[in-house]
Amino acid sequence: MIPVGVDDRGELAIPADVDTVGWYRYGSAAGSATGSVVLAGHVDSAQQGVGAFRALWSAEPGTMIHLDRNNGGPLTYRVVSRETFGKNAIPLTALFATTGAPRLTLITCGGPFDSESLSYTDNVVVTAVPT
Repeated sequence: MIPVGVDDRGELAIPADVDTVGWYRYGSAAGSATGSVVLAGHVDSAQQGVGAFRALWSAEPGTMIHLDRNNGGPLTYRVVSRETFGKNAIPLTALFATTGAPRLTLITCGGPFDSESLSYTDNVVVTAVPT
């Protein structure tokens, strides 16, 4: 996992390596008392294979997620929802909020693959709460 910000288009920067997850460094940090800890990663790549977030497609409510931190010890979250949004319909304000109850927001690509744009048409968003 590495800290990320936004790219030249103002979109969340996602690490190029499919095995690396990006933590949105301008949001809440893991273990924060409020807000959304946003992690984003790839589901797959034609060149690199299966990505770190492939399992998000099948994450069900109740699934436990363990997050290891370098400082502060491990954290455990319980999945409460998995939603799919069109790329242009993702509720950015809600997902990236630094206020409200603490939660983990995991974002990856989903939906059908568009061979013309070489991209998935949707985003899969998994939300989990601390246990």
